[in-house]
Amino acid sequence: MKQKIEAYTREDGVIEPAHEIDVVCASCKDPVSEQEENTGVCTNCNQPWTIQQSVNVFATTLPAISGMTFKIS
Repeated sequence: MKQKIEAYTREDGVIEPAHEIDVVCASCKDPVSEQEENTGVCTNCNQPWTIQQSVNVFATTLPAISGMTFKIS
């Protein structure tokens, strides 16, 4: 199962970035379906599944960048 959450601004002004959460069976790495989530058994390996998640976070904005150049003589 893959959950996609779009970027949004919280009430306190903080921007939550867009991110995706992949939920897979820890035994066989098969994506967990809604049916498997309800039954608790992986249909691929027939084992009770334990959640394994990976999260991808996407940068939505970049902070202002400033710099200085120094000359050493």
